Amino acid sequence: MSKKNQYEVQRFYGVPVEADANGTYQLKLDPHGEFKVHTWRTGKHTKGKFTGIGQLMLTENNLPVVILKAEPMAFKDRHTETPLQRFLTVAVTPAVLAMAQHEWGEPQ
Repeated sequence: MSKKNQYEVQRFYGVPVEADANGTYQLKLDPHGEFKVHTWRTGKHTKGKFTGIGQLMLTENNLPVVILKAEPMAFKDRHTETPLQRFLTVAVTPAVLAMAQHEWGEPQ
């Protein structure tokens, strides 16, 4: 494949979120009060712009996810991750982000 068809690829670690009755995004927890961190990547048709940790993105299945970590990814490795649909212009509150980062235990 020629270089001109390549694009920058990033891997994102995130947790699904849901809006509460006040419209504030909270972590989507399982019945045990826990969450799982999943990974996605930017794709050729990903819309929007990544602005920072705590920002929300939409998966291809329209699931809102808070971004906990972002890292560069080799273009040739992109098929190991599912592409995300778009970045949103909203973010979780600092308290929700801090809770997710603390529970995940991954250094930022």
